Amino acid sequence: MDEITLNQAMSVRRTWRDFEDRAVPNASLQRLLWAAQGITDDLGNRTVPSAHALHPLQLFVIAGNIEEHQAGVYSVDRDTNNLALVIQRDVRAELEAAAIEDQPWIYAAAGIITICADIISPSRAFADQPPYGLRGLRYVYIEAGAAAQNVHLQAVAEGLGCVLVGGFFDEATAAVLELEAPISPVMHLCFGWPVNN
Repeated sequence: MDEITLNQAMSVRRTWRDFEDRAVPNASLQRLLWAAQGITDDLGNRTVPSAHALHPLQLFVIAGNIEEHQAGVYSVDRDTNNLALVIQRDVRAELEAAAIEDQPWIYAAAGIITICADIISPSRAFADQPPYGLRGLRYVYIEAGAAAQNVHLQAVAEGLGCVLVGGFFDEATAAVLELEAPISPVMHLCFGWPVNN
């Protein structure tokens, strides 16, 4: 894999919705996860900023065609990026069915990184800041957006395509992933080898 500069990655970053039916290496997945919220030093700093270092994000990997991983849903340890299988079946079709309108790339992707978040803790932590009750939620979305951009740029570096999906029914998506409150889905990052048109 040839290394590219950040400027090059930003210049060629595009939304990809067509994916080849080919496995993504586990090493590429690990680099995507590190980009999303990896620890960068001994002080615990990460690749993305987090208001008051609350780190409310919880990542899940939906594996469909990823080397070394059976199809299923994996929770991602926020400190080590280790994966733990929590649902032992391919749920991509179910997530596609929980999407708003037709989004076939959800099922076609080799894998999905679903960014979820604890919405309640940040809201409580910043309850005294106006607009009251909303400031913490804003910080969650800022952090999730930073993680998503990092994943997109790392996907470019890996030669992968990536598409951000925010159009889904929250309750249906949470049910597919068997999320427990206060963890809520924020977005999917569907990735795989892009079909070059």
